[in-house]
Amino acid sequence: MHELPLVIFTVLSQLAVGGIVTLWWMDWKNTIQWKTGLLISLSLVVIGGVAVLVSMFHLGHPFAAYRAILNIKVSWLSREVTFYGAFVGLSLLYTWFWFKDVSTWRGISGAIAAILGGIAIFSSAKIYMIPVIPAWNGMTTMMMFFLTSILLGPLFVGLFLLIRGELSMKITTFVLFGFIAAAIVMLLYFSGLQGGLPQAGESLRLMTGQFIFWLRLFTFVIAFAILAINSIGKQKQTGITYSVVFLLLLISEFLARFQFYETAVHL
Repeated sequence: MHELPLVIFTVLSQLAVGGIVTLWWMDWKNTIQWKTGLLISLSLVVIGGVAVLVSMFHLGHPFAAYRAILNIKVSWLSREVTFYGAFVGLSLLYTWFWFKDVSTWRGISGAIAAILGGIAIFSSAKIYMIPVIPAWNGMTTMMMFFLTSILLGPLFVGLFLLIRGELSMKITTFVLFGFIAAAIVMLLYFSGLQGGLPQAGESLRLMTGQFIFWLRLFTFVIAFAILAINSIGKQKQTGITYSVVFLLLLISEFLARFQFYETAVHL
């Protein structure tokens, strides 16, 4: 459970980045109302802020976390801290421009926040892509981190839009493709572990030997099935349906990230 702060931080911060990118894109396309955009932006700033605060509990000296930025030239950890901090700051500014309803500056600040968020996720993934832990040292780690953002962010925004009666089917379709991409990456990850170094195979054995692995797969499949059936059948999306899908996927991502840390085997 020592890695729990990192689990919470990575999942929530990636959700926030995906949400900001989705909101910015919808605002750019002029497909979202002002009040709804403001509420979503506020919510994502809170989520991003909570993620950063929780991450500090992983440090031996949380109040000295600011020192992490001092090695930005050589350390991916320093870059992660710097860019996530900048992302939260720009997200706050983005929310301010939503509040003031200044569309031009809102678009600029949102675009910068989205870029910073993407760099932050990239930096976060690079921390773990190290040869000493074979289960982490591959592009699937990068893909999984970005897919968490791609799945949870739009789904979170979609839930808000649905509650306010503004949901676009484009978000549902995008999330469904995200599910398919995540399933493919999952298979690539498992096959890579199986055919990799002995330590990678041991990580896979530890992973599949835990109940939460199967619970993770179950929640992922059920979330996809519910969304796909409702979409293909062209049934009216409801707040309950979207809420269940979001909750199941959030649980799935938390369990997957927990196992990512807990089943890592060193060389």
